[in-house]
Amino acid sequence: MTNDTCLPPAEVLIDHLPMDGAFNMALDEALLELAAEREHSIVRIYRWSEPTVSLGCFQARTGPVPPQFRLLPTVRRLSGGGAILHDQELTYSVVLPAQHAARHNPSGLYATVHGALIRLLGDCGAAALLRADHDVRLAAIRDAANAATPPATAEPFLCFLRGDPNDVVHGTGSKIIGSAQRRRRGVILQHGSILLRTSALAADLPGIQDLVPNFLLAEFTERLPAAVAAAVADRWTVRDVTAAELQRAEDIRGRSA
Repeated sequence: MTNDTCLPPAEVLIDHLPMDGAFNMALDEALLELAAEREHSIVRIYRWSEPTVSLGCFQARTGPVPPQFRLLPTVRRLSGGGAILHDQELTYSVVLPAQHAARHNPSGLYATVHGALIRLLGDCGAAALLRADHDVRLAAIRDAANAATPPATAEPFLCFLRGDPNDVVHGTGSKIIGSAQRRRRGVILQHGSILLRTSALAADLPGIQDLVPNFLLAEFTERLPAAVAAAVADRWTVRDVTAAELQRAEDIRGRSA
């Protein structure tokens, strides 16, 4: 977003209780549908009531699934990419109306939101950067050492084991935030997973608190809604989910059952 662009206001929804995967995905879809009728943005911060796997929109349900995930609740995300294990994390979603400036460069929204999250992480003690910047530094180190680039391999099942230039990574290269989008008639939904700690179901994925033991989690959690809102709006207010939004989510959940 540019400083000379007037951005629509945002309404921030903070879920007070963790909810199941079907509800979380249905409410995100409801907010995307309702955005066609609105002129403001929505920022939502939420959690999951139990470990849940979400599959990317185009990811097949068949194929090799790690055995520890086979009995977990599984939901379908609106966005693409690989599977995500929602366990020790915070999740955000951003829904922007068609008149938002991001419509002209939807991919730029990744850098906008992730940049805000990187700054907040730094304030709370965890230095982070975009994978694109990390890979440039790593390539320079490899060139200096005349080291070869590792050969490409098949994409892993979990999204957090895949690499994208827009990922937010710790200095070690470990992915700590990944986001994806869905676009409909100019409306943009972007949601992302913020990995806080290692899950017992995915021991090879360290979270922010594992990588930075003195990370200020309480401060990060408190400031997260405003940080995301400020990235996409000039002003914002905090409110609860409305009855109309809940009803639309229940309708969507019923259609998906």
